[in-house]
Amino acid sequence: MEKNGKQVVFRFKNPPAQPRPSRTQSSQVCGDQSDEPVYHPRKSHRKSRTGCVNCKQRRIKCDETKPQCQRCETYRVDCAYSSPKSSFKMQQLAVSRRSASKLSSPDGHFQSMAAIEIACRIEQLVCYTGNAFVPGPFRTQAYESLYLFINGLTRRVPAPQSFATVIKGDMIRVALQTPYLMHAILGLSNAYLARTLPNSACYRIRETRHFSNALRLYQEELKSQITKHNMDGIMSTCMLLSDVPLLEAERSPYDSFVFSDDPSALNWLLMQSGFSRLLPYTQPFLAESIWLVPFMESYTEFLKFTDCRTGKEGLQPELAELCEINDDSTNENNPYHEPLRSLTPILDMETNGANFMTMAAFMGNLKLKFTTLIRNREPRSLLILAFWLGKMCEDPSSWVYSRMHMECGAICMYLENNPDPRILDLLGYPAHSCNSSFVRKRPLGTRIVASTKRTQQAFFPNSESFMANHTEYKRPRGYQKISAWYTHFTSFGH
Repeated sequence: MEKNGKQVVFRFKNPPAQPRPSRTQSSQVCGDQSDEPVYHPRKSHRKSRTGCVNCKQRRIKCDETKPQCQRCETYRVDCAYSSPKSSFKMQQLAVSRRSASKLSSPDGHFQSMAAIEIACRIEQLVCYTGNAFVPGPFRTQAYESLYLFINGLTRRVPAPQSFATVIKGDMIRVALQTPYLMHAILGLSNAYLARTLPNSACYRIRETRHFSNALRLYQEELKSQITKHNMDGIMSTCMLLSDVPLLEAERSPYDSFVFSDDPSALNWLLMQSGFSRLLPYTQPFLAESIWLVPFMESYTEFLKFTDCRTGKEGLQPELAELCEINDDSTNENNPYHEPLRSLTPILDMETNGANFMTMAAFMGNLKLKFTTLIRNREPRSLLILAFWLGKMCEDPSSWVYSRMHMECGAICMYLENNPDPRILDLLGYPAHSCNSSFVRKRPLGTRIVASTKRTQQAFFPNSESFMANHTEYKRPRGYQKISAWYTHFTSFGH
């Protein structure tokens, strides 16, 4: 090293080779060497190996100040430091970023977020919610679960485009700021994996952990005031958690609420009305909600099939007679009137993805006085529910088919010993829809299911051949239900 005035000059014995100029550049230079760029060697510096995730990703020097480095504080972004044990998983996420760095998002929110950023953000949300620190591999698991939810589960649930846009866009943006919503999303993804993969023990554990945290944090949030700042997180979590019991299809009809004393056995139905209990609290702020457009479209579709007429006109005659509905019957003086009004147009619909949400809204519109009858196993209320379940069973590809099929078969099994012959005659439709073998051996013949627009005729086989082709369910020994902790969710329910 030589000092020339104030300038410090470094001299290397073997300087690195300079790039060879192109032929065109050589011809233009014409021997003038003063125009060639001067090589400036890089000064020696200390490398940052334990910097924050943001600085590492941007390949800039981090001052390693904790809990927040100076650059993150300047740009007002969350600063996160990775643990040494998670370096291998971080490399895996970096590879996944190069191969597929963009999540599918209609609003482009994730198009500027790398996989490693999302994974670290999820870790910040869900790893410090009163539990012990979760090791580095959790980042990869959580990111994969979120990716499955966005690009897999949302396609399996038939919903209008407006709902899908919010679910894959704005709702995920809210989830990245709301721990209980993120727990609900990750829990739902693991619940799906636990029911579709053979070795599902690890997914069951993750499902239980995420849903337990989601419920605990969700209940804490409900104790505070609902404002425009937390309404989207609360409503989104409510909708996701209400879907969980519909996935939890038991192995035997004997686990249905009609044969069980477990108060949580009917949660799959009661939880669907929890959202309607939230709406009065969020009504003042709905104009600013991410769900405004989907809700308005859904309400418009709901009004098309709403029948507020009094009396029995337009109802299925046999069901109306069984439920003692006359010309003076209203929703106030007869608990069966409103459910039958809601059921009648559904029986005339084609069971497909386009009509799924309209048909599924039947559960959420049931009032307390009717669900109380169902809880008490009142035969007529069970028959009305069985008709709706039978209609839902017409689509075996539906993601709720297992639950609908099991509950429909259980109700048929329960009502087959009812002494009222009218109930046994009407039981033929739901029994046929779910391929139930539980109806007593008696000729079912034909049954006319009337609706407001057309008459649907369902033919049922002879009972003896029908029974011979179906085996009866048997309750497995030692079978235990895992969804007991869903009971506390119905705080806004019944």
